[in-house]
Amino acid sequence: MAVNYLLRIFIIQRMTRIKFCKFISLFFLVLVWYVFSGLMNAPLILPFPHSVLFRLFELSVTAVFWKAFAFTFLRVIISFFISLVSGFLLGFFAADSKSFQAFLEFPLELLRATPVIAVILPALFWFTSDTVPVFVAVIMCTPIIITASKNGFEHNTENIEKLFKAKSRGFTGFYAFRYIRLPCALPSLASGAESAFGLSWKVVAAGEVLSIPRYAAGSLMQKAQVHIESSDVLAITLALVIISYFFEKLLKLITAFILRDKTIQTDENNIEQTFSI
Repeated sequence: MAVNYLLRIFIIQRMTRIKFCKFISLFFLVLVWYVFSGLMNAPLILPFPHSVLFRLFELSVTAVFWKAFAFTFLRVIISFFISLVSGFLLGFFAADSKSFQAFLEFPLELLRATPVIAVILPALFWFTSDTVPVFVAVIMCTPIIITASKNGFEHNTENIEKLFKAKSRGFTGFYAFRYIRLPCALPSLASGAESAFGLSWKVVAAGEVLSIPRYAAGSLMQKAQVHIESSDVLAITLALVIISYFFEKLLKLITAFILRDKTIQTDENNIEQTFSI
């Protein structure tokens, strides 16, 4: 009991120390911002943090602000869904076929080495302003999902042993996929999905700044930059960071819940129970 009590105190103290360090980090960044704003003494170029927060509050009570962010969020969700489905399927086939994996290798390397701007500018000629951010986000995020899916579904020693055990009991095809391959691949897929979702926000925002759709957070930033309203640019940027951070944390909670779900566990007892039915 005493050991457990001391261990619990140690864990709580460590968590408190970590939270305190995170707070100090945030405080330090704000302090640096204040110092540089004071040294420059040019609110038109670098306004003070409190001025940006006040401007953010003013913008947040307008319908245009939320409508723009709603369309941006919709583009992020659409591009993420397309990347997730296509990347899942392509990665699955690549894991089962060395030839298909070799076929995808060069295009994936090419896409990883391509700057975002090099995709956005040509896309402006091919698609409408509303479609460009979605297209670019799909192009940049799909390779992440493909790699995660391929790594998750690849046959390793653990997978082969469990698949052999399932096959000996007459379970193949969908049942082997559902109870062995998919659960084993979920951690890799979850990690890839989290990375792709975070990148989707950045790429969609960049695409909106250049394509300037009618309703978009990036369009608000572009218009504010044209009118030299630096407070508005920083306020919208801050709103993008906060909203994307919130949804990324939400996705992590969802993936953590899925991975903890007992229906997808891959321990030996669960597999034995499943294949003994």
